[in-house]
Amino acid sequence: MKILLVAINSKYIHTNPAVYSLKACAGEAAELVEIAEYTINQPLAEIRGDLCRRRPDVLGFSCYIWNISCVEALVWDLARLLPETDLWLGGPEVSFDPEAVRQRLPVTGVLAGPGERTFAALANRYRRGLPAPEQRIQQGKAPLPLAQIPFWYGEMELDPRRILYYESSRGCPFSCSYCLSSLEKHLDFKPLPQVERELAWFLEKRVPQVKFIDRTFNCRREHALAIWRFLRGHDNGVTNFHFEISADLLDGEMLEVLRGMRPGAVQLEIGVQTTNRRTLEAIHRPMDFDKLARTVREIHSWGNIHQHLDLIAGLPWEDYASFRRSFDQVYALRPQQLQLGFLKVLKGTEMERRAEEFGILCSRTPPYQVLATRWLSWEEVLRLEDVEKVVETYYNSGQFLYSLELLEEWFGSPFALYEALADFHRRQGLMGVQPSRIRKYEILLEFFREQEADAERQAAFRERLLVDCYARENMKNRPSFGGDLSLYRPLLREWARREAETHAVLPHYRDCGARELERALHLEVVTEMTGGLPRLLVMDYRRRNPLNHNADILFLPLEGEEIFPNIENGSKDAVGGTAGKELTEHGTDL
Repeated sequence: MKILLVAINSKYIHTNPAVYSLKACAGEAAELVEIAEYTINQPLAEIRGDLCRRRPDVLGFSCYIWNISCVEALVWDLARLLPETDLWLGGPEVSFDPEAVRQRLPVTGVLAGPGERTFAALANRYRRGLPAPEQRIQQGKAPLPLAQIPFWYGEMELDPRRILYYESSRGCPFSCSYCLSSLEKHLDFKPLPQVERELAWFLEKRVPQVKFIDRTFNCRREHALAIWRFLRGHDNGVTNFHFEISADLLDGEMLEVLRGMRPGAVQLEIGVQTTNRRTLEAIHRPMDFDKLARTVREIHSWGNIHQHLDLIAGLPWEDYASFRRSFDQVYALRPQQLQLGFLKVLKGTEMERRAEEFGILCSRTPPYQVLATRWLSWEEVLRLEDVEKVVETYYNSGQFLYSLELLEEWFGSPFALYEALADFHRRQGLMGVQPSRIRKYEILLEFFREQEADAERQAAFRERLLVDCYARENMKNRPSFGGDLSLYRPLLREWARREAETHAVLPHYRDCGARELERALHLEVVTEMTGGLPRLLVMDYRRRNPLNHNADILFLPLEGEEIFPNIENGSKDAVGGTAGKELTEHGTDL
């Protein structure tokens, strides 16, 4: 007897906690259970072929909005190819209309609701040699307490490229009308000694990233505080822990613990969703935005924690102008990532029941994304989708910090900038195109030229683009907008020779001679980024910002300037200039 649990993830780096939890809770039948993980990006024929070769007696699919289309296509084929195999579906995408699923698809049955107890009973029934139960919809009742769920990672072969998910609590105290967690009225917290033992395993294995899937991690203060203290006290210098929190619930003691974390040890995902008070009331989401904003700014000032803030477009009572205000207010908090998402009208939620009342039109197929509302036309939704794409490319990548700073000054409003940038991409036929990394910088320069004809300001923008371009990696080929550095080569070589002898600036490069030092660093000369006075810029790739992975950037006094005649007139053409803003906002040394 072989029972195969199948997870089809949205990306390779993801894992599926559900199938591992089901196997861990299957009791004596666990030895019969195997797990197969795929991604939605794999050809269906490849997945289908692998499943057939495994020849399972029972196949169970974990169903979500991102994979249900793949699952349904596979079920139709496998029902004919493997007629002796029992096919079961489970997960949120089939739990709220299981009878309709049974009628629509050629499956043996559906496991609806909490799955650990239900699957254990089913798996042990098969272990005893019994056929599938006559009741083909197995409805889960009370979920199994977290304290009784074994730690399933202990026997896994770890892949350092993948994110591991961890659950220290289930349920959510809030009742957001668009969220499936609002349907879980029961809150369950794993005992802290158990949590600490399991987190110690991640730390011992030096896992790159662990993502807590607790819906609101800090909803119980003592639980969150104890876990953060444990992680601070047992940090291994490698592992990053991701938490989804409500920032306005953080108090002074919690902030003090977070402040003491190693840079890069923790990242926080904060669902703002909107700053429109009427919208917040309509979706039953209590939030003190003023307190949230103060908290996010304070955390940002420490420079040790990556913050990811979310907005949702398409919510009730939020029109285009209101969303624009929400965007600008959240952008002003300077998170490392700003995710502009779109309302998904999920099965079983209050939002689904009230969709007609709110005039919400959504796609009839997963992920049921909003198409229009009483407050947003379909044209405006499409416009926001374009804005989301350029925000992801230019802001969330963290690769255009200095360039965007100048563009924000020009447009006055962050949303106005990305709206114009989205329009530019649409007009130039760039939407849906995957340009190379260098091409993205060139596109941004073309966009700037369309806004600004002044040659001096264009040169200033080119210099910022150049710094952004080299901040992430020391490219072999100089970009077209980089200008000619030949005038400065003697100075750069002389600086590298002197630094290799003295190690006065970069003592952690003592293992490098002058030639090796030149190859290990990127050396540049900038002018107006440092107030119009030429300075040597050093990109240190051994020391990177743990939050955005950009090189540490040093701006050093330029010595031996007499070897550069007419530097006042020549430097701007050679390397460009900038608006000369303070660079300490990015943690840069002047």
